[in-house]
Amino acid sequence: MAAVSRVRRAVATACDRRGVVAPGETVVVACSGGPDSTALLDAMARLAPPRGWRLHAVHVDHGLRSGSAAEATVVEALARARGLPFTGLRVEVPHGASLQDQARRVRLAALSEVAAAVGASAIALGHTADDQAETVLMRLLTSATPRSLRAMAEREGRTARPLLGVWRDATLAYCAALGIEPLDDPGNRDPRFLRSRVRHELLPALEEVFPAARRRLVVLAERQRRLAEAPGGPG
Repeated sequence: MAAVSRVRRAVATACDRRGVVAPGETVVVACSGGPDSTALLDAMARLAPPRGWRLHAVHVDHGLRSGSAAEATVVEALARARGLPFTGLRVEVPHGASLQDQARRVRLAALSEVAAAVGASAIALGHTADDQAETVLMRLLTSATPRSLRAMAEREGRTARPLLGVWRDATLAYCAALGIEPLDDPGNRDPRFLRSRVRHELLPALEEVFPAARRRLVVLAERQRRLAEAPGGPG
């Protein structure tokens, strides 16, 4: 069960040493049913009792593809099996220049509403180190400002990312070790979306030349954040 211990230890370290989630917090845990958020939900459920966390699992259905409503049932079963309250939401995503960006904004707004309703001080998201690397690369090729290259923080306001130091392979191994079959979102492979092309085309091509490209991008974000937080930093 090394794969399980590795992820739980990483979440515990992020929370206990770096304050990503503080003891006694009420936490909305966003779970799509995919490997990252499923691993997060299970790990936080196992780590919650000694830390006094009060967890509330939430699934947001964007209604963008057929069969998506049934995924809430899968996440609800995961939550109930771990003794957690569950809320399933259906949202409407407005059409815009970037469907993924619109979906993200609507999803975060829905999660914030649940957090307010249950008195949660944190919203835990399943972003991993891979997501961080993708975000940094996209920003390098667009805005590339010192602020934008900091990318995602482990804790920013109510938003908590306990898995930000964990690679996606580790969450897949975690689910496999526990016999959990995570859901697969075909949108993650849809070439119409920029992040999908960065994940499946650009980063693999980059790593043909720079094998440690993902890790270097994550280190870049960490350095930019440390510079910004240092006295006299760019802010």
